[in-house]
Amino acid sequence: MSQISGYNTPLHQEVISDFVYHIRRYLQSRGLHYEFKVAPEVVLKNENLKEGYIIPDVVVKKRESSWNQPEMIIEVTRNRSWNSDIKKVRKALKEVRSLKEVFVFNIEEIECWRIIKPDFDEEDGNSFSTVLKFDLKNCLRG
Repeated sequence: MSQISGYNTPLHQEVISDFVYHIRRYLQSRGLHYEFKVAPEVVLKNENLKEGYIIPDVVVKKRESSWNQPEMIIEVTRNRSWNSDIKKVRKALKEVRSLKEVFVFNIEEIECWRIIKPDFDEEDGNSFSTVLKFDLKNCLRG
């Protein structure tokens, strides 16, 4: 199973919960809750992935799509897993055709990394989601 170190620590789960809560609140406030769905730790199956699946911390999909066709995923990580989680989501973005952007948030350093399609542009520090048109740093208000 492809997971981060520290999986299921209270802080890790709390941050995932914050993302899900604030994304849902944002979608509701913009009338987009009929367009998108968000959920934590959904098994994303894809034959092109190393083990045939990954379990991102947060998955956002179009309402009519299956959970195996997400628009965006978020990983919550720590310093020691930063590089491996970036590698994991980079591969997912290349292999999962429906994915438009991926994020990795380091909860120890409070930093973000993003990569988007179609150009596979990578950016440190950019937490703005082009899929949702929402800055994900708003989910980490505390």
